Amino acid sequence: MKTRALMIGLFALAALAGCKEEPVRSTDVSTLDMLFSLDASDEGNGATVRLRISSPLGDLRLSNGDTLRLGMAGEPLTLRAAEEDDRPVYLAEVEGLSGDITLDLERRADRGIIGRVIPVPPPIGLSAEPLMGDFPLKLTWNGAPEGNHVLGLTVEGTCIKPLIRTLPNDVGQYEISQAELLPADPATPGPCPLQVTLTRNATFQEPIAPPATQVGVYAWFVLSRTVEVNWTP
Repeated sequence: MKTRALMIGLFALAALAGCKEEPVRSTDVSTLDMLFSLDASDEGNGATVRLRISSPLGDLRLSNGDTLRLGMAGEPLTLRAAEEDDRPVYLAEVEGLSGDITLDLERRADRGIIGRVIPVPPPIGLSAEPLMGDFPLKLTWNGAPEGNHVLGLTVEGTCIKPLIRTLPNDVGQYEISQAELLPADPATPGPCPLQVTLTRNATFQEPIAPPATQVGVYAWFVLSRTVEVNWTP
């Protein structure tokens, strides 16, 4: 406890003196004091899984045999260490977010983390029927009604005012009446192509392991797909 208080005091003095804080070695921090922050965004053209490790002492860099592994849908991910905003980060490039992510941290001198599952929303397969006559804009996709995520819808085009809403249920179908597509300029109401985007946004936070009670794993995922449909009012 005294050693930890002394290290925190030294970091505070360095910040006050205007010194650049160097990342802390992971071996200087207990596993239960670590925070794993993971995020990824998938728009259908590849995704980057990004993981940072921090602690009350500052950002952490793996050291002295501490080994991090990530997997997705049962397959290992290739990680590389990098720097972003002068902070250590571990990155994995993937074709898309295709399943839940697993986290492993092997440690020589402290408890490890094995097979920690971080749930990821399912990919979106979105399609839109052509707009004809006075019929509504009909959207269909692979529904996920049991998912723990927020479903957002955006419709944009040069001739309409943006339509942005949160859908109450992820049931795989939705209709937008043409009366809801308000012209950007009533004097020139169209036509124009519309970009329809459906987004699943999810966050996850839990303690890293018992007996810890504070958040030790935090994740944020955004999965979206966009389709285009022509519209003539």
